[in-house]
Amino acid sequence: MHNNTNLQDLLHECKHLKLLYVEDDKALSKNMYNTLKEFFSVVSVAYDGEEGLALYENNDFDIVLTDIMMPHMDGREMTRRIREINADQAIIILSANEESSYLMELIEIGIHKFVQKPPSLKRLTDSLLNTAQNINNANKVAQLADETKHNLAESRELLRSIIDTVPVRIFWKDKDLNYLGCNKLFAKDAGFESQDQIIGKNDFELSWKDEAQGYVDDDRLVMEGGKDKVNYEEQQTQADGKTIWVTTSKTPLRGENSETIGILGSYVDITKQKEAMASIQKARDELGYQAEHDILTGLPNRTLYFDRLNQAIKKASRNSTKAAVIFMDLDRFKEINDSLGHDTGDKVVQLLGTRLQEELREEDTIARFGGDEFIILIESFTDIVNVTEIMQKLMESMERPFEINNHSLHLTLSAGISIYPDDGNKAEVIIRNADTAMYKAKDQGRNTYHFYTKEMTIESFSHMLMSKNIRLALKEKEFMVYYQPQIDAVSNKLLGMEALIRWKNAKGEYVSPADFIPIAEDTGLIDKIDQYVFSEATSQITQWYQQGYSPGRISINLSTVELQNKDFVQNIQTKMSQLNCNPQWVELEITEGYTMKYPDAAIKMLQDIKDLGVTLSIDDFGTGYSSLSYLKKLPIHKLKIDQSFVYDVPGSSNDEAIVESIISLAKTMNFEVIAEGVETLKQQDFLVEKGCHNMQGYFYARPMPADEMEEYLKKFI
Repeated sequence: MHNNTNLQDLLHECKHLKLLYVEDDKALSKNMYNTLKEFFSVVSVAYDGEEGLALYENNDFDIVLTDIMMPHMDGREMTRRIREINADQAIIILSANEESSYLMELIEIGIHKFVQKPPSLKRLTDSLLNTAQNINNANKVAQLADETKHNLAESRELLRSIIDTVPVRIFWKDKDLNYLGCNKLFAKDAGFESQDQIIGKNDFELSWKDEAQGYVDDDRLVMEGGKDKVNYEEQQTQADGKTIWVTTSKTPLRGENSETIGILGSYVDITKQKEAMASIQKARDELGYQAEHDILTGLPNRTLYFDRLNQAIKKASRNSTKAAVIFMDLDRFKEINDSLGHDTGDKVVQLLGTRLQEELREEDTIARFGGDEFIILIESFTDIVNVTEIMQKLMESMERPFEINNHSLHLTLSAGISIYPDDGNKAEVIIRNADTAMYKAKDQGRNTYHFYTKEMTIESFSHMLMSKNIRLALKEKEFMVYYQPQIDAVSNKLLGMEALIRWKNAKGEYVSPADFIPIAEDTGLIDKIDQYVFSEATSQITQWYQQGYSPGRISINLSTVELQNKDFVQNIQTKMSQLNCNPQWVELEITEGYTMKYPDAAIKMLQDIKDLGVTLSIDDFGTGYSSLSYLKKLPIHKLKIDQSFVYDVPGSSNDEAIVESIISLAKTMNFEVIAEGVETLKQQDFLVEKGCHNMQGYFYARPMPADEMEEYLKKFI
């Protein structure tokens, strides 16, 4: 133990007490037993809850000291069983778990003390000493009550001496509920220096007059019923004006002939215990709130939303009404985070949540699902027009800019709507269908909303299956790079080749790029495909140059996703350096749509690429409605005429005019020009006549794997 004073106090307080010690760790149990037996009159040891309960049922113990985690029956169950036998049994818990929910459970069971395991000798000594003192004090009070009942007349002075040494407030009253006496602690609570000052007064004359009627009613109930009322909680206003919580017990005060002559009572101040329990409950409530609400916005989270949706479904089923789920997220939110930082992105999410909530009815629910995703629950309606009106208000609210850190952000959102019971009868199904409808809205150009249809599920399943297969194809290396030659039609020289992705699945079937590229772009997998093609193509062109061939430039397509990667330029520079690939052997193709969508970013990115020595071309030119003012600023070398314009020339006056215009524009701006999709001699001759000599298409060669391309190269040695 930690000092001689505590040793002596513990020995003094425990020498007449019996202890039940329950611990499954036999080594610890043995050491503890050797210590404890020096202080208690009896120490009985058990090694699990069942054995401890059996010992308790057959013996009387003053204190139970028990571990929690034990085989057969744990300490919590044993404690509950003991409480059923003796609700007032003093119990001390040993445990390593200090979680608030765990402590609350132990408090609710009714433990007296909690000692962290492995036990600190000081804390264990203090707990045992405090518990023993309380038991001895309680025994003294009980003994005092018995002596008071039988010897009140003869032992008044002796009684006063005894009760003044007990750390419990004690009082007694006559049948008219006027005070006959009290101990020093009670007198102090009432604001008196002497016990004699309270004699003859009633509760309405004391500091607790506001609670007096309740005290008097309890007194009369005990006297008239002749039964004790023990250990009930109530409040008391003290002389200093503070309100405390007390645990009160009252018993009829009887004379020599057992007639009721008044009331005997006592109470213990439990204010600190109540405050501790209130703190635990507050922490419990806060944990509960956090478990159901989003930290950033304060809105309900997924858990709470699912609960409310399930309740709304039940309500709609009973009342023959409908419920709607609106799934929405911001369009191009990633660009905000990338350009302005995540702090600004978080602020946007907060303001968006507030703005959407302001447009909803009080009975509707908006929750944050994560990132920039929000989901709304519209309850108790019969006409879908009601949902449309709410959706229109939400879309119109987005017309106001978001003012953040001196930035005025004009944002849009896309939303999908599904209805109960029309689109499903389970929460998970309705949410999934709303999500599917939201992606349909994005496909239709964003800044809109779409109601769910069954056809979307089929499309969504197909999309999901393709996404899964793309991931598997990347893992199993099912993708290949094919090469299509690019020819000078006048000199019949090889200019270079375009690297094209091809996919041969495990069944030996080729999957069309038109089927998997859009899905790869939607799911973010296009980034991995682009990296694979760049690595394979640059490695192959380097190998052919090292073997003495003259393959020209390798033309590689880049996705918008790849170009938005801030490390893109550094990554390709590193890759080419590792392969000893001359940048002049590489040509990167970007879409016209990217340059128009992000003109300022495109100019900077393309200039950085050009500075490496890499050639740049705009793919599918003529399909993106380029602004000539931006086009002249772009650091590019070549325009590539889209095959859709080549297909019907000669013959289509519109396409002929477009092709001639592109060729003329390229010459005026000193760009090279190449036509793709050339399949016939007539197309070749028309293009040559109009001034475009560079061509690519089936007329010269289909895309081919590397080994076939190598044979093709031998024609140009």
